[in-house]
Amino acid sequence: MTFRRLISTQFIRPYRGARCYSSGLVEAFDRPHNPEPLNQTTVGGLFSFRNLTSPESFVPISDRTIEHSSALVDRIVKAPSNGVSEMRKVVKNLDRLSDGLCRVIDLAELVRNVHPDTRWVQAADETYDRLCEYMNELNTHVGLYQALKETVHSPTIDLDYSAKQVALMFLRDFEKSGIHLSDTSRRRFVELSSESLLLGRKFLMNQGQDSPARRVTLSPADLTGIPTEFLRTLPAPDRKGNRTMDAHGWEAQVLLRFSPSPDARLKIHVASNAASEEEVETLEKLMESRADIAKLINYPTYSHVALSDKMVDDPNQVMAFLESLVNVNKPFAGQDINKLATTAQHTLGLPSTPSIKASDREFFLQLRANSVGANSSLEPLAPYLSLGNVIHGLSTVLEHLYGIKFVPREVEAGEVWDPSVRRLDVYDNSSNAIVGTIYADLFARHPKQGTAAHYTVQCSRRVDDDDFVPGEDDRRAAGSVISNQAGRFQLPIVVLACTFDKPTANQPTLLNWQEVETIFHEMGHAIHSMIGRTEYQNCSGTRCATDFVELPSILMEHILANPKIQSVVGRHWKTGKSLSPELVKAHLDQLNALPALETHGQLLMALIDQAYHSQQAPLNGKLGWTTDMWYNVQSQHGVLPPIKGNAWQVQFGHLFGYGATYYSYLFDRALASKVYKDVLSHDPLSGESGQRLRDEVLRWGGGRDPWEMLAGLLGGEDAELIMKGGVERMRAVGNWGAGDIGVSMK
Repeated sequence: MTFRRLISTQFIRPYRGARCYSSGLVEAFDRPHNPEPLNQTTVGGLFSFRNLTSPESFVPISDRTIEHSSALVDRIVKAPSNGVSEMRKVVKNLDRLSDGLCRVIDLAELVRNVHPDTRWVQAADETYDRLCEYMNELNTHVGLYQALKETVHSPTIDLDYSAKQVALMFLRDFEKSGIHLSDTSRRRFVELSSESLLLGRKFLMNQGQDSPARRVTLSPADLTGIPTEFLRTLPAPDRKGNRTMDAHGWEAQVLLRFSPSPDARLKIHVASNAASEEEVETLEKLMESRADIAKLINYPTYSHVALSDKMVDDPNQVMAFLESLVNVNKPFAGQDINKLATTAQHTLGLPSTPSIKASDREFFLQLRANSVGANSSLEPLAPYLSLGNVIHGLSTVLEHLYGIKFVPREVEAGEVWDPSVRRLDVYDNSSNAIVGTIYADLFARHPKQGTAAHYTVQCSRRVDDDDFVPGEDDRRAAGSVISNQAGRFQLPIVVLACTFDKPTANQPTLLNWQEVETIFHEMGHAIHSMIGRTEYQNCSGTRCATDFVELPSILMEHILANPKIQSVVGRHWKTGKSLSPELVKAHLDQLNALPALETHGQLLMALIDQAYHSQQAPLNGKLGWTTDMWYNVQSQHGVLPPIKGNAWQVQFGHLFGYGATYYSYLFDRALASKVYKDVLSHDPLSGESGQRLRDEVLRWGGGRDPWEMLAGLLGGEDAELIMKGGVERMRAVGNWGAGDIGVSMK
């Protein structure tokens, strides 16, 4: 969408009137939540939006948003005829237009995902759909496009870097919508876009279906050695004793991990990776439709379209990175395979290490897990990881590193959607200034989804140079604009959502280590939103290139992996004893992770994603070309010999949502690994290092070239290589390794 993006902050003014929990962060999260809002004396709106007091409030808010947006659209369209001074405001006004719509759309998206009241959810759904439809109309508004194009190409208008980037982002998104095409070509573009969307939806729906192609029949010989108790849970046998089941069902997956029969495992593996002709055809038509769209808007491939606004903006450079990372990771993945084979030899009493086929992987992984086993004498981690202690420890880390801290604040009646939601105001220590607000919705409830998420409610942007339009201010949270020497800025508001168990009167919420990693990761996104201040909301905080946005959050995972940090974060909820890093290591060793093997699987997926969207794809070829390409990628880069006919690609749902960009997370893992090693590993609590991160990366959001941010942060020869660009730069990033947390890649 043209008028969408993400967020960020960092500015100053002492904030008074925040009533804090007297007992602090630990008690705010570890005590059972109150059944009623903490303060009943003031009745306000959701997030303190004054006019959002009921589900019905969404209607007038939507009306005013469209009214305000229409006025801005009219002004932007007329700008070229109103002189240079008005044209200089085109980018700012487009950003204001985007901000006004996004604040309501993003709010509605949050409400429909986390609010427990179905009336609120329904109202949010209707608002979301209504404003998205209006936004889609703006994405193809020729007048907006022409005004922006004239502004960008005018010799009398000099845009600074941030303004130029925002303008080019809008321009690219307009042109990705085919707005610059002739009427005939634009109609064809609309047809292809609709076709691509329908094919994508069908592709995703196919994955949820029980396909006959993925049913497996096992003979009595295949089930030799399986306990009678488990056999009783399987589908009834036919007259020959054969049993047929869904290869993706739990029964078949248990057999894949525990069956001693290689033949049975092979049958299940083959069936679970099979596909019908219809499923393959749907995927291949989707790839062909995308290629046609790219050609119509004058791009060589769909990959070029998808990468046009990314940090890595060329498919050849993506491939240089992936192939370099494969070369670094593959030997370690091979070592992981050897570990599995050695475990199998010892466990099964074999005379030599066995060769491992793709169909044997889960079986040998289970053997290795059984051989390590749980150490019952090992002290549990969970008592050291109460949610309150973890949040308190995280605040301590951020205070040392970035000079910011969490201050819990009581909420007014109507401010939050559930009594268990906690409000954290984020303060800058040097100025005692609030820099943003995080609402922590961390406990499970129906019908809240189980995945962790970071939601943007309001982005930071400069607002003192806005022209006043009636109705705009009532869509901001009360007190959410602050001033500093540079102007007045809209404060960021974000929500972190998780589904942890609720505390009880007898015990706080106790986390496992993976849940602590999740908190650190999601807080990395939130802090990115808090620390910057930008002129425009479209380049604020996490509204940066999608192949750069995970860097701050993955960096937080690296910080957590440092033993010094573990003793800060973990504290026994009863005794107050600090968590021993040795205890953490012992527990992580028991998890028996084979990270290089996991990374290798991610690499194969990123490689096939690029291949399908590249010039090498034999589009409109014989049915099954995607299966052939998947086999070739596994043959060339895999550590296990592939099985002919494997059509797993029809189950790779991210091909639709992340087409040609699946490499992004691996890329950010490589960047974060390098940054942590060079900047933070010597002292993850260094305020000097944290200030470098703030100055060079976090404060900019998407308002600076991410390569320049990285070069400024790393310096020296790395900076020189980074700024040279090209495939050599990408090979160097691949050579940094994927930085598996706690595992040396080099």
